[in-house]
Amino acid sequence: MIRKLIAITILVSLVSGLGLPSISSAGDKSNATVLVFAAASTTNAIDEIRQQFTKDTGIVVLASYAASSTLAQQIAHGADADVLVSADQKWADFLGDKGLIAERRNLLGNRLVLVVPKDSSRKVTKIEDLTTAAVEHLALGDPQSVPAGRYAKQALTKLGIWDQLKGKVVAAEDVRYALTFVETGNAEAGIVYSTDAAISKKVKIMAEVPADLTDPIRYPVVLLKHGQGHEGAESFYRYLMSAAAGKVFQKFGFSVLEQPVAQPPQ
Repeated sequence: MIRKLIAITILVSLVSGLGLPSISSAGDKSNATVLVFAAASTTNAIDEIRQQFTKDTGIVVLASYAASSTLAQQIAHGADADVLVSADQKWADFLGDKGLIAERRNLLGNRLVLVVPKDSSRKVTKIEDLTTAAVEHLALGDPQSVPAGRYAKQALTKLGIWDQLKGKVVAAEDVRYALTFVETGNAEAGIVYSTDAAISKKVKIMAEVPADLTDPIRYPVVLLKHGQGHEGAESFYRYLMSAAAGKVFQKFGFSVLEQPVAQPPQ
């Protein structure tokens, strides 16, 4: 978490050094830099979207990626984020209960998949194989806080095998770290989002987790109170629901739940 906050500070310093807009905490917000907090699983898509938005509008968007739980707690403790893309509704609800949300819409859907290292020869072809001796370590996002891990636990519980597997779980701080454990061979298998598996050349997908085993996987996009009245933040919030952004999300494997607007807002 500290590394992520330091990274944001460094980025802001670099932006200021280039003479570009910097994050403003007071006064006229119309041209201030936008700060988006986004679930780790959206990293590639949000990076492409924010770069295109900056190209189209001239408004700089900085991003911090982590587990939705980490981001929500940072916001609750005063982090000056303008927009949040959460990997589940629970953490958006958490911020809503604290009165920190100005607007919110469910934007994206995702799926869970079972992955193993690309060069694995272990017999792990279906979810039930996780209970066998072929798997000693199962990488998940932390089931106590990370949405992908919580969804995975739901599925494994419904299948009646969670109690057999919980001793094998390597709990990662976000879904991308869970993917890394599998990529590096530190876990013989993992359950991650299909969008994360799709961008990796070091894992192979062995099975899809049936959608009826989990709560619906929904990504809310949130305009936070800190971004309300901030012209750039409001514009970027709307841009995330545009047809242009929708194409990027779909390219990275997300399903787009909201009907996109025909033209990105200017």
